[in-house]
Formats: sequence, structure tokens, C-alpha cells
Amino acid sequence: MVTQELLASLKQVNISHDREKTMERVRNAFFSASRKDKQEIEKLSGQKRTSIYRAAKTGSISAKIALSMAEVLNISPYWLSGESDLQEPCSDALVQSFLESKGYPAFRKPRAQKADVSEPAPEPAPVSGEDNNSLSVTVTLSNTPKMRAAVENLSEESAAQLLSALCLRAKAGGNAEQLWDFVKYCLLS
Repeated sequence: MVTQELLASLKQVNISHDREKTMERVRNAFFSASRKDKQEIEKLSGQKRTSIYRAAKTGSISAKIALSMAEVLNISPYWLSGESDLQEPCSDALVQSFLESKGYPAFRKPRAQKADVSEPAPEPAPVSGEDNNSLSVTVTLSNTPKMRAAVENLSEESAAQLLSALCLRAKAGGNAEQLWDFVKYCLLS
């Protein structure tokens, strides 16, 4: 997760790979963002809006701005810098790779007090005939600030309704069956 402390440790140098793409992508991403997201980008990056406008105007972008926009808007910092045309969601692994490619030392996430369900679980291992008591499932959830806030503010009643909806989806088949098994396992363990 991108934090103010991490961004404060980064140098204020241009990391754009393609000036024209950076100009267009920063302009499109920032100007289409909500007012709240724009304020969150400014707060997270520690930069004034004029710095972000300058990136949109000149195509010169710092890692601070690229990573704060990537985190808040859930887009790839590589896409913002013009290094990639692949538009993928922001993840800790992507941020780690981006920082390493720019010559920054690897960052380590602080240990969480509770389980972080926003990270994808490892790929499920095949279950052998001898170990039928294990359950392995891959869960990929959104890690955007909006999603984290929604989960933190979720009432017990709403959570119960979501569990009921998940149960119904699992009964109907499709990709919800594994997730339902995983939720039941978490609740019972």
C-alpha cells in the first residue's frame, strides 16, 4: 500500500518514459477523477494541485505523483509514466516492481494487526487424496481507498445481507462457490 511516509522518501525527479503519453494519461485520469479523489491524491502525494497540473501540461511526472494517482485511482503507475499501454489495477506487487525499476530500494509493508484480505491468496495447490482437510482458494479483492473505507464502515446488518447474497450466488453456481467455501471456512475457524 502506498503511504505518505513511502512517498515522502522518494526523490522529486521525472520518471516519465514517454512524455506525450504521460501528458495525455495524467490529464485524462486526474481531470476525470472526483473532487474527493483529487484531494486524496494531493494529500497522499504531499503535492499541490499545481504540481499535478504541471505533469498534465509538460508530461514530466514524479514517482510521488504517479504512485499517489495509481493508488487512489487504482491504475498502473507504468501506464501513467508511458512505459506500458496495459491498463491494470494498482497492487502492492506492481508498486514494488515500479519502485525497483526506478532504482528505489524495496519497500516493506508494515505488519498488519489483522489479516489483509486485499491481497490475492497464493494459487491453490492441487489437493491430494491424503490431505482432504485443506482448503485453498484464490481471492482477489479491490484494494482501493474507497473499497477499504466501505469495508470498514460496513454494518453488521449489511454484512449479513452480503453473506446471504454470496450464499445465493454460490448455490446458483459460477465463480462464487469457492469464495463461499472460503468464507464459511474463515467463519468456522
